[in-house]
Amino acid sequence: MSAQVVEQASLLHKIEQCALASAGSILDRSTTKPALLFRLGIKTAPLFVGQALFIAEQAIIDDVERIYFFTREGEFFARVFSAVIPNGQLASHHLPPHCVLAVSRLSTFAASLRAVSLHEMQRLWSLYDSQSLFALARSLGLEPESIEPLANRHGLPLAETIVYPWLDPRVKALFTDPAFEHLLSVKIAADRKAALLYFAEQGLIDGQGPFGLVDIGWRGTIQDNLALMMPKTRFYGYYLGLQRFRNPQPPNCIKRAYGPNANLSLFYSHLLDAISPMEMLCNSPNGSVMGYQLAEGRASAVRLREPAEDAVYAEVVRHFQEGVLFACRHWAPYVAGHSIRSQDLREVACGLWSELIERPDRQISEAYAALKHNDVFGVGCFVDKRIVPSPWRMIRGLFSVADRREVILYIKQTQWSPGLWQRRDLGTVHRLMLIAALSLGRAYKHLRLWIHYHLVTRRD
Repeated sequence: MSAQVVEQASLLHKIEQCALASAGSILDRSTTKPALLFRLGIKTAPLFVGQALFIAEQAIIDDVERIYFFTREGEFFARVFSAVIPNGQLASHHLPPHCVLAVSRLSTFAASLRAVSLHEMQRLWSLYDSQSLFALARSLGLEPESIEPLANRHGLPLAETIVYPWLDPRVKALFTDPAFEHLLSVKIAADRKAALLYFAEQGLIDGQGPFGLVDIGWRGTIQDNLALMMPKTRFYGYYLGLQRFRNPQPPNCIKRAYGPNANLSLFYSHLLDAISPMEMLCNSPNGSVMGYQLAEGRASAVRLREPAEDAVYAEVVRHFQEGVLFACRHWAPYVAGHSIRSQDLREVACGLWSELIERPDRQISEAYAALKHNDVFGVGCFVDKRIVPSPWRMIRGLFSVADRREVILYIKQTQWSPGLWQRRDLGTVHRLMLIAALSLGRAYKHLRLWIHYHLVTRRD
C-alpha cells in the first residue's frame, strides 16, 4: 500500500471521527432509530461528497451556464452540493449557479414526443415491453377513461397486459386511428407548451446553455426528453450511476456517472442491480412531479404525494440524510484545504454504496418493505413493496404465462436480495424462493451485460 493511499485513508478516518465527535449530543442515545440512522449517514457521507465534487469538476470542464438538480433525488443532492462547496468555488474556479428543477419522466415524456407513432413510443416500450392500455395512458399523462372508447373500438381492454405492444395488430390500428391521433396530438402540444414555459421561467431556454443536469440515474430518460424538446441546447448529465442505454441517444446529450457506468465498463456494475433502495435513501418529502399547470401566464409543477412514502421519509430517510449533511459540513474545509478531488473518493464511495445495499441496516430494510414506490410512468400506479409473489404464483409461473409475467415484473422492480432476506413477515421457504428468483434474474442480466460489453462493444 502506497504512502499516498495510507495518508488518504488516515485523512478520511480523521474527518469521520471529527464529525462523529461533533455529533456526540445527537448520538448519546445511540440505540434509538434516529441516532443509528444519523450515524449511518455520517459514515456514508464520502459517497455523496465525492458525487458533489464530481458534479462541480464536470461543470467546470464542460463550462456549463447553470446546473439543474432534478427532483426528486436532486433535491437532496443540491443540499449536499451546497454543504460541501458552501462558497460556490472549487480550486479557484467559480462554479455556475444551481437550482432544483421540478421534473419527472412522466412530466416530460409526452411533451417530448415528436409524433403520434409506434416508432416514437419505442422510447417507452424499450423500457416496458409488456404494458396495458391503462398503464400506457397513465404514462402519457392521460386519464385511462379518456381513451377507453377508442381502445374498445379496436378490441383493447384497458386492463389487458400486452406483450410487445408495437407488434400487436390492435395497437397498430389504435395508433393510426384519426381520433386517437388527434387526442394524443392535443395532449402533446399542451404538455410541451406548459413544460417549455416552466423551463423558461427557470432559465432553461432552447438555444442557450450548455446546461448541467444532475440526477441519481439510471438511463437519463429525463435528459433525453429535454434534449428532444430543446434540440439547439447541449445538455451534460451528471449521474450517480448509469445503466446500459436502451434508446438512441440524442446528439445534444452527453452523460457521465460518478459511480458505475455500464455503457463504458463493468466497474462496480453490480451496484446497479438494486437501485430502488438508493432512490429511497436519496428521496425528498415533496412528492412526485406529475406535470405542469398554466395560470395567469405562468407555469407551475403539479406534485403528487403518497402518505406511506412520506411516512418512510419522516421516520427513516430524513435522519439518514441529516447525518450525511451534518458530515458534509465537516468535509467542506478539508475539501478546500487538502484539494480533495472526486477521483480520490471514488473507490471508497462505491465501497460504501456496496455496503448500503449488500449489508443493509435493519431499519433501511424495514423501511423499504413498507415503501409505496411511484411507478405511474411505465406501470401506471404506485407499487407497494410489501406485496410479493406468493409461493403458489411462483410455482404456477413455471407453466402459466400470466403468472410468469407477474414474477418477472417483480424481479425487474426489486432485485434486492439482502433487503428481502430481512423480511420477517415472510416464511423462510418463501424468502428462499424469492431470493432464488432474484438471483436467476440478476445472473441473466449480468450475462447480457457481459456479452454486450465483451462482444458487442469490443466489436464496435
